[in-house]
Amino acid sequence: MLRQCFLSPPPPDVILSFEGKELNLESEVALAHGSLIELRCAEVGMFKFVGQSTIRCGNGQWSAPLPICQLTSIQRNFSTDVPPTIVYNVVSGDAGITKSGQVIILPNSIIHFDCLMQRQDGNPNWTWTATHRQYPSAWAIAVEERSWKYRLSIYYAKETDDGIFTCTTPKGLSNEVHVRVRNVQCPAIDSLDRNRVMAVEGNKMHSQARFACMEGFNLIGPEEITCTASGSWSEAPPHCEVIQCPPLSFEDSHLKIEAHNRTYGSRVTFSCPTGYRLVGQPVIICLKNQTWSDSPPYCEAIECEPPLSPNNGRVLDTGRYLTGDFLQFTCNAGFVIVGESITVCNDQGEWTFPPPTCKPACEFPGEPAHGHVVPTKFHYDIGEMVTVQCLEGFRILGAPRLRCTSTGHWSSPLAHCRPILHHS
Repeated sequence: MLRQCFLSPPPPDVILSFEGKELNLESEVALAHGSLIELRCAEVGMFKFVGQSTIRCGNGQWSAPLPICQLTSIQRNFSTDVPPTIVYNVVSGDAGITKSGQVIILPNSIIHFDCLMQRQDGNPNWTWTATHRQYPSAWAIAVEERSWKYRLSIYYAKETDDGIFTCTTPKGLSNEVHVRVRNVQCPAIDSLDRNRVMAVEGNKMHSQARFACMEGFNLIGPEEITCTASGSWSEAPPHCEVIQCPPLSFEDSHLKIEAHNRTYGSRVTFSCPTGYRLVGQPVIICLKNQTWSDSPPYCEAIECEPPLSPNNGRVLDTGRYLTGDFLQFTCNAGFVIVGESITVCNDQGEWTFPPPTCKPACEFPGEPAHGHVVPTKFHYDIGEMVTVQCLEGFRILGAPRLRCTSTGHWSSPLAHCRPILHHS
């Protein structure tokens, strides 16, 4: 089995790229056999690149050591003891930098390469490997540039202008740029994702493509990508995924759910059975950020508050009162109920009747043997009178009239009926 290679963080200002993506290494990483790394300086021409622009892993060994990026004249206050800085300016057309540090120029572009050094230190020299034509080189004409920019110009670039352009100072120090003239085009972006909307400027170098999703979908990936000088898009095009909220979880066995679609905008409705009230939102909605608008509610058993016992009375049943439960009131001896003696806990958590009251009263005193009392009732109000009447042939023994006193007792014991005795 072929061994992998270990890649350490690069020297300062060296940019690593792997599979089209820049690597920002903070520690050593392992890459498989055959892996290709592209390298360049942070700014092409601002540094002198020393080393190989590509290295490949071969059975545990890299094909070359990591390069270095040397400081140049503009970074050392125009020192003549360092290589010259090279900058470029696109007059018309376009140019860009590849991951391996090449300057890619679109055909028919006009571009100036400026070798930066002070004119008083002598004239540098531009040389090139291209053999198709000669390139004009001289100090820049503009007043603000003529004392420090020694310029080489490529007019209406063609593929035959490919090559290495080198600026050498009078001290023999040099810097170079690698030029390729190509009509760079990135591949067309597929339109298979019907939920994705894109606006594409074109597919030439530096063209941009912007993306968005239809309502109800999330963009997975970059909103914008750029056609690079290498002829590939800066990132893979994004795709659209349906916005979906997580499954709802609840342990309430009483909670009823009417719909459970989890896509964006879906509404889930909850309800509770009779005897339970819903605590929380009856409807929640799946939002664009893939969260529910609220937590699921829960069902709470409807209870009625325990009623107060009436004065001079009591509640026959005590405990927890749920919907449909009933209770009964009773009064102490000498008192009667005013109101309903039975009340029911309804589905609103309220009693169907308010607690009754107990007022003083006298109970039916009974009837004497061979007689009766008038009037006959279950209860008698305070101050009410009853009369004892005996049947024919009998006479009253005791008080013929009884009055209900404020204590709920009769004023006298019940009279008796005695036979009338006839003397012979």
